[in-house]
Amino acid sequence: MSAQTETTTTGDFKGKQFAEAEVADKVLEQYSEEHARTFYRYVMGGGGYDIHYGIFKKASDGVFESSKATNAAVMETMDRTKALTPESKVLDLGSGHGGLSHELAKTYGCQVVSFNISPEQNRMNEEEAQKLGVGDLIRVVEGNFNVAFPPKEQLGVGEFTHVVSCEVFCHAASKPDLLQGISDLLAPGGALVFTDIMGADGADEKALKDFTDRNATTEMARPSGYTQQLKDANFVHVSFWDGSYNLEFYFKAMLDVCLTQGDAMIEDGVPKPYLQKWIDALTDRVKIESEKHVFAWGIFSARKPGPVF
Repeated sequence: MSAQTETTTTGDFKGKQFAEAEVADKVLEQYSEEHARTFYRYVMGGGGYDIHYGIFKKASDGVFESSKATNAAVMETMDRTKALTPESKVLDLGSGHGGLSHELAKTYGCQVVSFNISPEQNRMNEEEAQKLGVGDLIRVVEGNFNVAFPPKEQLGVGEFTHVVSCEVFCHAASKPDLLQGISDLLAPGGALVFTDIMGADGADEKALKDFTDRNATTEMARPSGYTQQLKDANFVHVSFWDGSYNLEFYFKAMLDVCLTQGDAMIEDGVPKPYLQKWIDALTDRVKIESEKHVFAWGIFSARKPGPVF
């Protein structure tokens, strides 16, 4: 009975924002346990390998279609910021199940290093890469960007032409430190492209409570804050595409999956109390975003100073 009680309460961060020393363990709690991996593959991946927010091209799009549209937009931004070629070396930071890593390798034939904290997600990444025929292009590295980052023995220094990340920086203990570490990893002229869920500029942290209650965070970033932090880390050509209008649709799509596929999730091992807490949180999230637009999301791009070609 005690084990079941523990399972049903993991990933519940109600009323909490974590200190820098705590957040990595809480990220593992949020994503790595089996029921959490199952939940996110339903609710953000739509059965696929992507667990990030989406871009809606038509009213009938759901979490799967919109997430794939984000992948396409992120890859196009990467290619526009610095051309992607078979000679490119990409770091997918916080790669999750590896969905974007797989698409990069398949689309451009480039080498991809998937850096991620969860051993189980990493196993899934490697297995799927082999199935897709890109296993020889993808190297999966288990690591924690909140501790001694970057790990030079695993990743080297100045070796990557591109660094990409989707909805991961929100879990960073120190975003300025993370951005400086990324700069160290990039070759001169290298590109950084990332998406993140943020509070809108001017939003009260209390208004973001339904997000922080379900996610391992220190404090949510703001678009203007990231822009300045990128410049402070000596990045140039800093740009932000604001896709925040997609969030209301995505929150509604997540809630729809919970409501229409909840029984299937429970059969697959998602505890009913865990699911119900998400339904409650998403219901609140849809309401506050539709009424007050307190969240922000979009695609950042920047370059490390150096040659364009």
